Amino acid sequence: MRRKALILALAAMVLGAALLAGGLYWRWYHSPRYALQQMALALKTRNLDNFFKYLVLKEIFNNFLEASSKDLESEDKPGANEWDRMTRRLGRNFARSLLPKVFDTFETQIRGAMEKYLLNLDNSQIMAIAAAVTVAQIDTRVDEAQVTLTNPKTGELIRLQMRRHVERDRWQVVSVNYQDLKRFLQREFR
Repeated sequence: MRRKALILALAAMVLGAALLAGGLYWRWYHSPRYALQQMALALKTRNLDNFFKYLVLKEIFNNFLEASSKDLESEDKPGANEWDRMTRRLGRNFARSLLPKVFDTFETQIRGAMEKYLLNLDNSQIMAIAAAVTVAQIDTRVDEAQVTLTNPKTGELIRLQMRRHVERDRWQVVSVNYQDLKRFLQREFR
């Protein structure tokens, strides 16, 4: 009788451990960190189709455009006359309506340029990305996540916004902090 109780207790412990491990795996698999790690792995294996599954380029472009237009608003000169302010507003509104259509037209070229840049990353750069992903600070709130990646060499920050795409059952990057991206682009493409 005692042996049966011991076997039942052991079986219950094994079942409980299996359920706990399964639950932890499920939670990790459905997390922003998993998506980031898959992106880093895709870079390492040069599988850019898999990499782009975790990006929503159109949303990133639109968010970048919105933030850059706010940057232009802050550049309005305090002594500017009404005509200058009105033409700047018209230019911003025109850009907001035109540039998303430009993205639709040139999406393949934009993706191609990104692929070319990503394929030219050397192993040390990819390892730095993987290290940054491993220690990323992630603040998740329901279906939104704020991610802060820190470059291990320079300490430079890259802040991302991710959203859980329910239909595809994955987290995707939908925005990159404008100031961080602007600094990165200036450094990389001088």
